[in-house]
Amino acid sequence: MKKLTINEIAEKAGVSKTTVSFYLNGKTNKMSEETKQRIQQIIDETGYEPSAAARAMKAKSSAMLGVILDDVSKPFEAQALKGIEETARASGYQILIGNSDLNFNTEKEYIEQMVKCGAEGFIIQSTYRFGMLAASLEKKKKPLVYLGTRPYDVKGRYVKSNHYECVYQMVTGCIAKGYNAFVMVAGDASDISAGFEKTRGYKDALQDAGLEGSSCYFTEQARSGDVFEQLKLLVDLTKKTLIYVAEPELLPVVYQAIRNYPDYQKLFPDTLGLIGFDMTGWTRLTTPAISAILEPACQEGVRAAKELLELLDGKRKEGEVVFKNVIKWRETT
Repeated sequence: MKKLTINEIAEKAGVSKTTVSFYLNGKTNKMSEETKQRIQQIIDETGYEPSAAARAMKAKSSAMLGVILDDVSKPFEAQALKGIEETARASGYQILIGNSDLNFNTEKEYIEQMVKCGAEGFIIQSTYRFGMLAASLEKKKKPLVYLGTRPYDVKGRYVKSNHYECVYQMVTGCIAKGYNAFVMVAGDASDISAGFEKTRGYKDALQDAGLEGSSCYFTEQARSGDVFEQLKLLVDLTKKTLIYVAEPELLPVVYQAIRNYPDYQKLFPDTLGLIGFDMTGWTRLTTPAISAILEPACQEGVRAAKELLELLDGKRKEGEVVFKNVIKWRETT
């Protein structure tokens, strides 16, 4: 009888070769009983006996996961990466990290490089076009989990926050507080899935209330002076106006822009309202304290890593895991 390889054992058991390697080396504390029994059954049926040299080599090597995010210097990505790395390390994995800037060609290059480096699975903050690459990973039996953004009309495991529902609830709450004019400041990534939900929730809440609002868009490199000039065109200080900032990177810029108004602190909350996304908690330290939408980015990263580890363990899943954002009403609303 032909001697089987670890790859063939993994294929017969319906798990990754890393899972088989962990089993053979006694690293089974994170492994389900069903998976252990399935691998052992294949070993018993085939009489598989790994060589001492091969086992020693496997014991010295590290299993790896590929993580491709927009930009790990951004608040959400940095927090999510922390959760991913801690969870992966606890299960014996190292991670390969790539910054794609949500560029399809960059994603493609990272996927090819990480596969060559032995990445067993992937966590992706993807572009809409990533579906083409997802199909090739499926053929290679490389499971993946989408985090925050995903391709259009692609099935799979997806970890996200309830941006649409949260923003809709926030705008509705501000209408109840008496705000009757609205300005949204958004970024140039508002066409991706997470950004789309943040802007769509704002627009739908106003439409359902029979109100209208304005929108302006800036890059991440926007200066507060430029934002202030735009706000002067859109904000009528005779009305109670809410300024909603859809991107966490732009919220401090908008706050600095508002500081250009004379006696700006007196404008809150009866003339101006300000609220936006905050990943690090800085908004509670300002004067006045800024109302904020808090996203549990680290917890999302932890869950994405756990989902991927379960896929590597042979548990086939599809569908969404949705985390709830928290609205912190403070002095600016």
